[in-house]
Amino acid sequence: MKKLALSILLFNSFSIANSYSQSGVPAIKHQLSGRVTDEKHSPLGLVMVSLKQGPKVIANAITSPEGNYQFKNIPEGNYQLLYRYVAYRDTTLQAGIHKNTSVNVQFLASQTLNEVAITAKKPIFQRQIDRLRFNVGETDLIFGSNLWEVIEKTPLVSVSSDGNIQISGTTGAVVYLNNKRKILSGNALKNYLSSIPSENLEAIEVMTSPSSKYDAEGGAGVLNIITKKNKEEGFIGNAGLSGRQTAVNSQAGSLYGNYREGKWNVFSNLYMSNRSRKPEFKKDIDYPLSADNNLLHRSIRSFNDYQILSPGGSLGIDHQLNNNHVFGLLIDYSGMNHQENRNAKSRDHYKTMDSLTATRNRDDLSSNTYALNLNYQGKLDGKGKTLSIDLDALEYNSKNKSISKTEAIDLNTQQALFVRDLFRSSAPQKINNQSLKADFEWPINKELSMDFGLKTAVSKINNHLLFENQLADGQWENDRNRSNTFQYNEHINSAYGILNARINPKWSYQLGLRIENTIANGWLEGIKVVDRNYTNLFPTAFLKYTSSKEKSYVMALSSRINRPGFWDVNPFRTYTTDQTYFEGNPFLMPSKYYREELSHTLLSKAGSFTFQLAASQSLDEIYALPSNPTANVIANKKVNYGNKYSFTNTITYFQQILPWWRLSGTTLTGYVLSKGSYANQILIDNKTFLLSLSTNQTFNISKKEGLSCTLIANNTFPVTIVNTEIGNRLETEFRLRKAIGAWNVTLSGQDFFKSNKDRYKIRVNDLRIVDENYYDTRSVALSLSFNFGKMTVKDKRDRATGSEEVKGRI
Repeated sequence: MKKLALSILLFNSFSIANSYSQSGVPAIKHQLSGRVTDEKHSPLGLVMVSLKQGPKVIANAITSPEGNYQFKNIPEGNYQLLYRYVAYRDTTLQAGIHKNTSVNVQFLASQTLNEVAITAKKPIFQRQIDRLRFNVGETDLIFGSNLWEVIEKTPLVSVSSDGNIQISGTTGAVVYLNNKRKILSGNALKNYLSSIPSENLEAIEVMTSPSSKYDAEGGAGVLNIITKKNKEEGFIGNAGLSGRQTAVNSQAGSLYGNYREGKWNVFSNLYMSNRSRKPEFKKDIDYPLSADNNLLHRSIRSFNDYQILSPGGSLGIDHQLNNNHVFGLLIDYSGMNHQENRNAKSRDHYKTMDSLTATRNRDDLSSNTYALNLNYQGKLDGKGKTLSIDLDALEYNSKNKSISKTEAIDLNTQQALFVRDLFRSSAPQKINNQSLKADFEWPINKELSMDFGLKTAVSKINNHLLFENQLADGQWENDRNRSNTFQYNEHINSAYGILNARINPKWSYQLGLRIENTIANGWLEGIKVVDRNYTNLFPTAFLKYTSSKEKSYVMALSSRINRPGFWDVNPFRTYTTDQTYFEGNPFLMPSKYYREELSHTLLSKAGSFTFQLAASQSLDEIYALPSNPTANVIANKKVNYGNKYSFTNTITYFQQILPWWRLSGTTLTGYVLSKGSYANQILIDNKTFLLSLSTNQTFNISKKEGLSCTLIANNTFPVTIVNTEIGNRLETEFRLRKAIGAWNVTLSGQDFFKSNKDRYKIRVNDLRIVDENYYDTRSVALSLSFNFGKMTVKDKRDRATGSEEVKGRI
């Protein structure tokens, strides 16, 4: 930690008096309050202030995010004020109280201190003006996990097997990595995040109402993943190895290093994982009765096994020309090779007989993602004017090959009778994205500041689906009805402006407006099927009030948009069996999203509480429902079905209950209405309650031995949304960690009750579907990590990005 000194500024005078008057009558009780700031006059939250008389502590207070503290009903007398904060030396003031008194304190860095070791930790949850920060680096979750697995355990966040991310029950979250957006979505995003180890993870920020500085894409909000970066001169790094045993064994390894000296900072990360699983899927379908269809029920049981090899790495360089100008370069690569065998048996029940088929699929999926970022940040004057420029380029290539064979099976002998269907497909996809953005921060005075920004982004997507059937002579023939070439281009130009103002110590606000113009074109077999040019305005507003009791309230209004994924607009069909397929929809329209929030933060002896009430409206929402377009065939296709209205309440809690016991938890309750129609025939009118509970408890078994354990439990109760009843999901994990100097050994177990499953009951008119999907998550894991390098140094330098500055604006 930096060597610092403390300078005390007393703005209101006070005098010393006895706690009792001359007559012996108890003195009138008074109020003591004040504000704590750093050397830049920025408020310091979470400073411990103790009011003492001799060795006795009369009362304790913790400063609010605005740096304010308060003591009430204090008898007249002589006291001491003790200020404690992790970055500064503990300091005691003598004070005499005989009237209402204000003591404002400023920490300065003008003198040196003896070097000290700081061991204080951040709370697991921190509620900031526009986000909930999950300081996962303070937990044992970072050992032996990957980024996707940590996101699964992030409060307010839920994920699905196809890579969809929800926040507070709302779909369409967008992922940022170190304040830089990842344009990947769905399985491509899931595979990318699953390949990156979490040992170097610092925090995950959940933003339900992002400011206008962020792209308007993503109705649910933004997940910002923050990794650690050396802010001190010297060399640091870590290495990790882990093994996980499910039904099969998986392994992962990573190596990270960061060297900072003078004006240069170089950091790199290399990793490789071999992830294997044996998931199981069950599907039961009740078909509607009709004169031309005798099929009553179909039961499908699928047993899969897959192996995913994921190599990757990154290299970053920052160069500080001088104290005001910094240039940076970041190169990132992620690869994936996914091989999977899918074996399914399907039993059909007719009115007079049954039939049995077996389908064997072999998938060979591979992808490579290359990303380049060039950035500049410059301080234009001594008043704080800052210009940030980012140039990003990304290329994503995937090669998806699959072969499927369906045979009729004899019910008695279980032997194959004949081949009913045999086909193969190849679906390569290429995505190119380039973007340029500039952000300008202008602090006009201490009470007023403005932000401006421009961005242009171009995406080009090429999909080629080759679908072939095998003929009787063993030759392959192109199926022109199911093969296609689809090209999709998207150009988004945007601009934003933000006004930050502080009216007085109690009231402040932020007003923002973002404008985005989208030009989208799509060609199917050379024929234009998508031709859109639309402009949207996205206003945002934040209003903050700090009461006399030092409790803060924030009201937020935001508007966003959900654009269909690049893969969703491709009209080709992906078959899981010869009678089940997923189909894209080039006519999907963007979905508009509006949200209103009221947040309240309370710091007390009982713990830290954050309450949030919210209402949201999703118009023309995108959703996929199964349908029965022809006899015995199940099709899944995304459409704009209608609107969804949500009302939610979240409570986040953190408390150091005992020196050895730390507890944090989140509760989400809500009420959701989804209304609309699917394919103009299926009525959607659902009303449901939301309830989700999560808890994280850490026990320091022995500080001397470096032994601790963590218990994690997340339970999402059943809900019904868009004619789909989603069953109960319980996730459990136990972690036992042993720290031996720079080494960490972690033993963990997950999904003890085999309750982490997808359970769906879908009703589409007279069609009934029941799904139960288990992804082989019951497991034990052993991980080993080692920290190396120079961890304590004297000099310190860091560069904050523009988006980091926005966090504490109001």
